[in-house]
Amino acid sequence: MPEHKSLKSLKTSRVSTKKRKTKSTGYFWIIAVIFLLIAVTLLVTENSKMMDLVRGDKTTEELLTAEEAQKKLTDFINEAYGQSVKGIEVMETEEKSGVYAVTTLITNTNDQTSTSTLYISKDGKFFLPDAIDMEEILQKVAEQKQAQNTPPPAAADVPKADAPKVELFTMSYCPFGNQAEDGISPVARLLGDSVEIEPHYVIYSDYRGGGEKYCLDEEDKYCSMHGIEELNQNVRELCIYKYNRSKFWDYIDAVNKDCNIQNIEECWTNPADDLGIDTGKIATCQKDEAIGMLAEEVALNKKYGITGSPALVINGVKYSGGRAPENYKLGICNAFNTQPKECSETLGEAAAASTGGCN
Repeated sequence: MPEHKSLKSLKTSRVSTKKRKTKSTGYFWIIAVIFLLIAVTLLVTENSKMMDLVRGDKTTEELLTAEEAQKKLTDFINEAYGQSVKGIEVMETEEKSGVYAVTTLITNTNDQTSTSTLYISKDGKFFLPDAIDMEEILQKVAEQKQAQNTPPPAAADVPKADAPKVELFTMSYCPFGNQAEDGISPVARLLGDSVEIEPHYVIYSDYRGGGEKYCLDEEDKYCSMHGIEELNQNVRELCIYKYNRSKFWDYIDAVNKDCNIQNIEECWTNPADDLGIDTGKIATCQKDEAIGMLAEEVALNKKYGITGSPALVINGVKYSGGRAPENYKLGICNAFNTQPKECSETLGEAAAASTGGCN
């Protein structure tokens, strides 16, 4: 009997142990589920914060006001670029597409001023010296593709003349315009007095809303795509062509090689001095004749439907072809009633029709 009781007791003990284990296992799963819910909650919260950062959704306390942003930007410019910047004055601050656009008047160490629109992120962490309007660029690309699909006029469509009238329209700091100048300069030297290749410039009105950054006049009628520095150089080059025509293409070659749009206000005199051009006379021309010259440029732009750089017009017809010297030579020589002997010389290899421009 004791043995049977012992066995029963043992069985009861095992059942009791099994019940405790079952109960303990149930608690384990409850605790596990609770921890899992906590982990998921934390993960969702952190993920939400990350998405906020990606989208730029920050709390009001983390974002700068317009006044705070312009102060942080000017402090940064003075600290980081103090060696070349003498002073910076804020003219306007506005919110654009999630950043602050700060229009500034900057004075360099040579006491020359220029207007620039600079950008700063709303959290004040990123300085953006420029911004590109992607929709505007894509529209221009679409227009260029459409223009490429338009067949160019045949050589026979260009009327002939004893002395063809050749007019090259560029912007002094459009890279495609500079490419055209590099291509046509050897042609001007080769043909000499047989033809006059007139330089002209693409002028816009009210470009990007106008203002001192792009325009010369208060009415914003005379503006240039790459800023007032480019417009000033356009005028100086017109003055050099007017008063030192025989040295014009030598000057263009030199200034394109040695100067850039950042230093042109100081640099333009160096190649002029080297060529014996009276820089004082050119400066006076720029001051006194700029408006009249630019008005004539606007009229020519309108006459030929010029909207971008470069554009070459031969006897009143737009040229479409390559920009290598040989291409330009052939295009111009085909416009003579009787070609001069220089047209038989070869200026390297002709290239395919060029694409790309500043529009």
